Amino acid sequence: MKINLGIVILIMIGNISFGQGTVEAEFDTIFQYQFKSLKDTHHKKILIDQAHNTIYSLSYGKETAREMLRIMREDGFNVLFTHNTLDSINLKETKPDMLVLHGMPNDKIILESGEKKEVMYKSPLSDAEVIDITKYVYEGGSLFLFLSHFPGGSGALPLLEAFSIKFRDGYAYHPNFPGHNCGLCSHFLMTSKNGMININHPVIASRLSNDILPDTIKFLCGAAIFRNPEDNILPFPKNTINFTPTHDGSIDIEESSDSYAGMIGFNFGAGRVIVCTDQGIFRSLDLLIDGEKIPVTIHDPDCDNADLFLNSIRWLTKLQ
Repeated sequence: MKINLGIVILIMIGNISFGQGTVEAEFDTIFQYQFKSLKDTHHKKILIDQAHNTIYSLSYGKETAREMLRIMREDGFNVLFTHNTLDSINLKETKPDMLVLHGMPNDKIILESGEKKEVMYKSPLSDAEVIDITKYVYEGGSLFLFLSHFPGGSGALPLLEAFSIKFRDGYAYHPNFPGHNCGLCSHFLMTSKNGMININHPVIASRLSNDILPDTIKFLCGAAIFRNPEDNILPFPKNTINFTPTHDGSIDIEESSDSYAGMIGFNFGAGRVIVCTDQGIFRSLDLLIDGEKIPVTIHDPDCDNADLFLNSIRWLTKLQ
């Protein structure tokens, strides 16, 4: 059950990237998801990356993820942030049950040679970090990786490749789910009836959250990934299109596919991985588009995003 505790207080945080442009966003400060907590029944630890250019490197990043963080702590998790490199030394010292990387754009590097400037892009994750994170998961850890539409996930490509995940670094679009006049990416309303929630995936089928089956998920403007069909938690509809930026800043259609997904989860060695390409799916944000306020999305009273989040962190940390 989800309730609003009083009148929602909204505070302006400025513009955020969305589709091809930017929109204004506010964050919700009141909503609290009600659930049966597992506090005092486990000693699980969650480590959140703050060293790279994730949402938590922004001054308001933690406030936009307020309810996510509250749910983690309310469910008994010890939540830690790290400014250190995500290498084997850090992971062995902190010993997290779950590692969270929330947003991973490329680092922009400007090379100057006399009056000539050249712009290059490089993943913020070093080769050593990619190897050590992959090993950490294989040996029993878990990874919750959030990406976004271009360019909010580009920097994670080496890590995605290490887990055999194919990533389409653009905007996922389907004509049956148009966006809110804010660019090329779709706003998907996912249900089990329209086939966009995989009720057979253990994150959904295990009903870890209050014995509730998440049945309506709002997914706003993300990118496309694919691995194995059985990994799909939130599959996109058939013939979903990936719009990809080109070198001159325009948009071109790269391909359409029946295999794209917005959220996948799978076992990897002794560990587990969830990748979601909607960076805001569980944040406490409202988008302001053409005078309309659109919840993004954990506090949307018509959706089960909070149930899905709780199921996800419990599945990843093996609280079954």
